[in-house]
Amino acid sequence: MVAVAATAPQKRVPEPARLGAGARSSVIGFCSVAAFLILWQVAPEMGWVNGRFTSQPSEVARAAVEVFRTDNFLHHARISLTEFFLGFALALVVSVPLGVLLGNSRLARDIINPPLMALYIAPTLILLPIMTIWLGIGMASKVAVVFLGAIFPIIVNTMAGMREADAKLVRAAQSFGATRMDIFRHILLPGSLPSLLAGIRLAVGRAVLGVVVGELYVSQAGIGHQLVVYGSSMRVDRLLVYALVVSVFGYAMTTLVRVLEGRVRNWRPET
Repeated sequence: MVAVAATAPQKRVPEPARLGAGARSSVIGFCSVAAFLILWQVAPEMGWVNGRFTSQPSEVARAAVEVFRTDNFLHHARISLTEFFLGFALALVVSVPLGVLLGNSRLARDIINPPLMALYIAPTLILLPIMTIWLGIGMASKVAVVFLGAIFPIIVNTMAGMREADAKLVRAAQSFGATRMDIFRHILLPGSLPSLLAGIRLAVGRAVLGVVVGELYVSQAGIGHQLVVYGSSMRVDRLLVYALVVSVFGYAMTTLVRVLEGRVRNWRPET
């Protein structure tokens, strides 16, 4: 009788570690930004563009030092941040409950949805002159513009998240005697969180735009006010410093919300 020797299972040799997709994207992004800065620095020196209107990264860096040291930057930044956070917090307080109501009540949707969608489609900034007439040129009008810019994306996405809840889970919970509050806490709320955070991310961009444009239109201080001052005096280097400050702040806020989105992306009830 011939004995057949069983071969032992071979161990899989691990493949060499590859550069992750996130790290690869970071490297590509860094290289693209570096290439842009080099081109920006060289273009005025080569005569490709007019340096008076485009400035250069080296000049912008020097202007940034001057702005942070001598331009009362913290005062203007504090005013703009206060307007942003007050308007955005007020939008969250109003929009999340309203989005929950619209997502769960057909009667509320029939009553509120038509005027809400009309205001959502219309550019919010067309109301800025009215806000200025009603509330004056102080902080209140800019807070109102931020509020109007941020509220609609949050309402729409919260409502959509509530309405996209898994009907099978809702029926199963009802069959086991779950109350409406139980269904809301354990099914609707977890299921709508990704949509809610997506709405908040969109609202951040509109809120930042509302602060800057509101201060551009009429203000006595703030980042937008400084943009007007240096734009009218043709100080392109300082103008770009404040523009970069706005861009960095908006990017940081949207990145923070995106990180929260990633953490709750899989926090959905499953069948």
